[in-house]
Amino acid sequence: MDPRKRRSRDRLFAAALDLAAGEPISQLTVTRIAAAARVHRSTFYEHADSPERLVEEALMAELDALRRELMEDRSDAATALATVTEGVLRHILRHADIYRRELAGGGGALHAMLSRHFRGTTETLLARGRIELDLPVKDMPAATVSDAAARFLADGTVGVIGGWLRHPDPRVEDFLRVYTALLPAWWPHRSIA
Repeated sequence: MDPRKRRSRDRLFAAALDLAAGEPISQLTVTRIAAAARVHRSTFYEHADSPERLVEEALMAELDALRRELMEDRSDAATALATVTEGVLRHILRHADIYRRELAGGGGALHAMLSRHFRGTTETLLARGRIELDLPVKDMPAATVSDAAARFLADGTVGVIGGWLRHPDPRVEDFLRVYTALLPAWWPHRSIA
């Protein structure tokens, strides 16, 4: 991406996240986001087709950076996953107003976006051999079981995040204590005391 286009994208991301922190994403308009970013409406459409999509892309840019760090981390899988999980939680706390409101109903675009992200991370870790799931299920192909496991973890994680954000002062340590207690034995993780 050329520098000028990157600057426009970064301004649009910042404006979208700032506006989404104060009101539901469904109420944002292209005109308001473009004005807040000091770009023309046509520039907005070079980066996204809707305010909802722009907010998702802005959040995904941060989550994708955390995923890249995870893939570069050469620690054992449990340590690397603990590190990236803390990073994701801090990302969510930075944007708590957005996530709290958008995850409140248990569904919606951000629930789906987070689930896709977590599932994609699990699939990437499996494909690169960073983790192995020893989950034999009679008469079921290993790929089917791995897909089910990735979806189970992804949607379960988003559900725990939604519950955690309902607390008035969500703390990373509190989330991790509950989350590690809920993680299945077949998933690499460290115990949190």
